[in-house]
Amino acid sequence: MLSPTERWSWYHCAKRNQLVLDINTELAFPVPFAAHLLHLPKAAQPFTMQDAEHYWLVLEALADTCLTQEQQLYFALSAVAALNFMRPQGHKSWYFADIANSKPLQALQTAELVGQQLARVLILQTDHDCAECLLLSEVTSLTGKQLAAGTVVRLLTSRLRPCIQPVLRKSA
Repeated sequence: MLSPTERWSWYHCAKRNQLVLDINTELAFPVPFAAHLLHLPKAAQPFTMQDAEHYWLVLEALADTCLTQEQQLYFALSAVAALNFMRPQGHKSWYFADIANSKPLQALQTAELVGQQLARVLILQTDHDCAECLLLSEVTSLTGKQLAAGTVVRLLTSRLRPCIQPVLRKSA
């Protein structure tokens, strides 16, 4: 897995009109969000200590999923980019079922939502009764709309529940 260094930096590639994370001389991560959804930096910005903390927390949250290491890296970098540069999103709550949520939800944890199927998300941030989430898989909404993995959606927290982790039992 990649480890952040002081060399990492965010910049806006004017040629492609895309936000990019410059990792090293041979590797760059083009952020998968459309430019109009982002507050694009006017000049290069360093990958901060807070960015690195978010990166490691997201990777830790994704460790219990069935995602490959490459997918975990993709979603971790996408999540950090969304936390730093994403413009406010409109609600998409009506696309998903209202489900019982017995536990409080926190930022940078995985959760589940129900459209036409169960889907896992990464909660990016929460406020009062809403959460901004990164879809970790493609999902079909209750209305039949396809939402791609990597899409950021804003939802009422009543549409989310903490992931149910299987309990592993030691054999005697």
